[in-house]
This record gives sequence, C-alpha cells and structure tokens, in this order.
Amino acid sequence: MSLLHSLSHSSSLFSLHHRHRHRHRRRSTARLDRLLLPPSAAAASCRGGHPRALPSSEQEFLESIADSDERLLPCVRTYENDAARLGLVGAVDFGQALTAAAADGGEAAREHVESGARAMVVETVYPGGADGRSTVSTRLFLPARKVKEKARKLKITKDMLGSPTSSNILAMTFRQVVVQQLWNFQLVLFHPGAERNMEDLESPREVPVSFALSSSDEQVISMLAEVVCTSALQSTEQLVLDNAHGEIFSAVSQWFRKPRRFSSKDSSVILWKLFENEMVENATILLEQFSASKGKIRLRKPGSKFFGWTRAMQSKLEKIGGPDFCAWLSEYVPAYRLQVDTQKLQDLKLDGWRQLDESMQEVLLTQSQMAGLADILDLFYEDVYTLPTKELSCDMVVNPTVLSNEKWSSSLLKMLSLAFVGVIFAVALKASGHGFLPQFAKDKRYLDVHETPPSEIDSLHDEPSDQAKV
Repeated sequence: MSLLHSLSHSSSLFSLHHRHRHRHRRRSTARLDRLLLPPSAAAASCRGGHPRALPSSEQEFLESIADSDERLLPCVRTYENDAARLGLVGAVDFGQALTAAAADGGEAAREHVESGARAMVVETVYPGGADGRSTVSTRLFLPARKVKEKARKLKITKDMLGSPTSSNILAMTFRQVVVQQLWNFQLVLFHPGAERNMEDLESPREVPVSFALSSSDEQVISMLAEVVCTSALQSTEQLVLDNAHGEIFSAVSQWFRKPRRFSSKDSSVILWKLFENEMVENATILLEQFSASKGKIRLRKPGSKFFGWTRAMQSKLEKIGGPDFCAWLSEYVPAYRLQVDTQKLQDLKLDGWRQLDESMQEVLLTQSQMAGLADILDLFYEDVYTLPTKELSCDMVVNPTVLSNEKWSSSLLKMLSLAFVGVIFAVALKASGHGFLPQFAKDKRYLDVHETPPSEIDSLHDEPSDQAKV
C-alpha cells in the first residue's frame, strides 16, 4: 500500500477520470445513456473509465491497483455545490469496495476486462441534499478481474438487475462504501456567481477558482468547520432574536455590536464577519456598482439554512435597490474574512490567499460563498460513510444556547437600559462641551473600520482570476 499511498498525494486521483471517461453499457442496450440527476433522493448518475495514454506515474498506479490483493484500496470522495468543492483521498476496505463494484452483476468490470483494462476507475454521483444543487461522488480504483470474480460469487440474478432501481445500483452501493482513512484533501471555493450545470455532471467544470486549500491533516478541516459552525449558530441566533422583536430590537442592537470574531480553540483559524449596516450606509456607491454590472453577471436566488439578513436589513436593502440588489450584495460583496495561521497549521498548501504577516494569510468571502462553504462542511460531517469517527470541535454544539422567551426579554431589556444610559451620557457631554467627540464621515466608515483597502471591499465580479480552471 506504500505505492498507492504515495501516489494518492498527487493530483492525479482528482483528475484521472476526466482524462479517460467511458460510459457503461446497459444490460439490454448497446450503451448506457448518461444518467441525469433526478429530484429523487434515491437516484444518481454513474460514470467510469479505464486508461489510455497515461503518464508513467498514473500507469504505475493503475498497474498496482490491478495486481492489488491488499487490505485497502484508494478512494476519492467529493462533496460539491455551486460555490465550493471538498475532495478527499483516502482508503476503503478492499472487500467492501469489490462487493460495491460487483453489485451490477459484474457488467462494468466485464466491460473493462474485454477492452483490455486490468484496472477500472469508476465514479458515481449521488444527490447531496434537499436543495438539489449539491452532490456526493465516490470514485473507486479497482482490479477489474477481481470485481468480475466477486460478481460471479454473489450470483446476482437477472430479475434482481431488472428492478426499477438497478440502473442506479452502483451509485447506491458506492455511496455506502466507508472511507476509513484520510490521506489528503482539497477544498476549493469558486468565483462568485459560479453555477453548476446539473444536466451535465460528467463534464469537468470550467470555472475560475477564487481560492483553494489542501492538506493531509484532518484537523485542518476540523478547525475550519469549528469557526464556520460557531458563526452559523450565532448568525441563526441573531436572526431569531431580530425577527422576533422587530425593527426596534434590530436598531438598538446595532449600536452595541462589535466586529464578530470567531476563532478555533488554538487560534489557527479565524473568521471575521463584517458589519451589515455599513452596506446600508454605503448604499449609494454599491447601487452604482450594481447598476453598472447589470447584464454582465448572473444572479442566483439567495438562500441558506445558515446565513441571511434580518427582516429589517432585508427590507432596507430592498427599498434601496430591490430584490436583485439584495441578491447581488449576497453574491458579490465581501462579508467575511477568513484567516489561517500557517505556523500553527504547517501541513498546508494555499492558493489565492493574501499574505498578512509572517504566519497569517487571508481571503475574503461573500455571503453566498460562506453559505456554500457551510453547506459543504455540513454534508461532510453528516456523512456517516466518511471517517465515521470524525468529530466537530465546537463548544456551541455541546452546550447549545437555549433561545427562550426569557432570554429574548432579558436581552431586549439590557439593550434598552444601555441605550437609555448612553443617551443620558451623550446629553451630559454635549452640555459640558462640544468638540470632545471626534466625528467620522459615514461614507468612509465601511472602508476604514476593518482597515481594508477599497479595492478589496469592492464587489468581486470584476476581480481578475489567474487561478486554473477546474
């Protein structure tokens, strides 16, 4: 397994199937038509391949697969939606992988053997969530003859293969293959506005990459998920509070809000949430940018179970520019800063990140990108077939906040009390003398409060991307 493990750290396993795609044959027809992804949660698409003219390292890898009789086989499991993709390379049980691949009666294996391929590379795609935009794919690398022999031992009858679900049998069996070990992973966030073609999941996406992160350390995913989870839970709490108490609570609470900073336990990953009300204060500038971009960009329908604006904020923004303006803000205007400490997380490869100092690097994320990232991590941690013993390190999950009416009432009373004291204090200062409090221009606050250059706070739809397309 040393050869398989060493080759798994290259990018070949992520791209292998793109170089030699091949459609399976249907039991009763000459070719298997591409299976589209229907809304049914039990449906899936399937694709596979075998080698043609491969580089020596890939050829060597496939030869080792063909001759393998070891305990583990390599696997690539990928979670993907419009905004993000998380791909993991790991190991699965040899016997379980053979059984899953033989579930079609050995048809795919027989096709590979007859074509002269000793190893088979087969990938299946399965629906990932209720939104219909996310998928979970499983790519297995298998010895074709051993899969064929396994199918013979299973004695799968023609009646079993003639059932309505037989066309998706590999998608269902591959989905349940357990990834036991993680060798490395790659997280990719796509450029704002990216949208998948759900009618053509076989073709590689030609989408600019906003930024990427890869590592062989599972703790990197855990630290990232910790800050995203904490931010999502607090955002949800704030949405509940604001929506429950209306505009008065929202307006008062804005006076006492600070830039939200979410940090992992070891401070290796930090997430900053920028001020939402600054979008309203700079609405004129943003509306001009939005008007100039009309017809040049694609707007997706906003929606997330984790992130969103309060009703009061949504109402203000819609009065300024309408629903499309809100969608544009969510898709293209930075709302978060994500920072990583490369000294604390040394096993990292970063692409598209900005160097802050000797150890910290950062990227900006829009609200839509952040929601996409959260959905991908949610899929990963809910998946019992990938690293079953994985744990999400998040204190807020262990000790969830109970949003009771008593807490809402006490929070509102505290806000009003502080507001009343603040008004008295301001009147006293004004009476004792004018000019002690510095005045700041509101039109600069959006750019200065986070010490961010104007070029980075501007919308991202015109941002040039020199990242490789995927």
